Amino acid sequence: GLKGSGTQEDPFQIATVEDLILFRDSVNAGETRYSAPGVYVVLTDHIDLTGENWVGIGSATADHGFMGNFDGNGFKIKNLTINNPTLDADGYAYAGLFSVTEGAPGAENVIKNLIIENVTISTTGHIVSAAIAYPYYTTVQNITVCGDINITGGDYTAGALAYTRRCVNASNVTVSGNAGSTITGAEVVGGVISDIQMNGGLTANYSNFRASGLTITGTKMVGGISGIIATQTLNGATVENVTLVCSDARV
Repeated sequence: GLKGSGTQEDPFQIATVEDLILFRDSVNAGETRYSAPGVYVVLTDHIDLTGENWVGIGSATADHGFMGNFDGNGFKIKNLTINNPTLDADGYAYAGLFSVTEGAPGAENVIKNLIIENVTISTTGHIVSAAIAYPYYTTVQNITVCGDINITGGDYTAGALAYTRRCVNASNVTVSGNAGSTITGAEVVGGVISDIQMNGGLTANYSNFRASGLTITGTKMVGGISGIIATQTLNGATVENVTLVCSDARV
């Protein structure tokens, strides 16, 4: 098992690819050792995923999202590759380092201080991004996706966060690509987040999103930061050296 006890003072430690896979497999099997409200997990070294066709942490199909708290601690997860992930019956991929993170209303779990360097994702499925495909009642802080970025998905494709309609807090989220970096989707495609629109009367508290060095392509609703912003506020956004390609007027 992982070193540590899972408390805030003594979090579970992930130092190697093997640790990260063990952690992911436990979460996706529905085990609660590393995935329960109040459990803390921390990166303690850089991790290189070269050679892994990654399956995301937290299962949408088996209803086992990651319910704990994850601190990347400023270390990098490098060379994330996801090719042709398994799709659910509705064509959803939930492709990302984290597929589903699952907090609760008023008791959001936290994913923070995460750096993902070099990302290749290729799928026709929907809900696709490098960091968290579906953050559900999750607070997201200090997420950076950088390096060589080539993300291809269906609807709801973005650089860092994909389907966020119950992600009520997100701050300091940056997607910064090297030359030639691309994000390509179908409908609702953004450089950082696919869309900013909340379900059930929720209000987003979003601030400081940055996109740079990207060519972003879609068929409808394409934006440098987000494909849609509806009845919500984004406090602080920077877009630099971004090219948008879209056949629809909503761009």
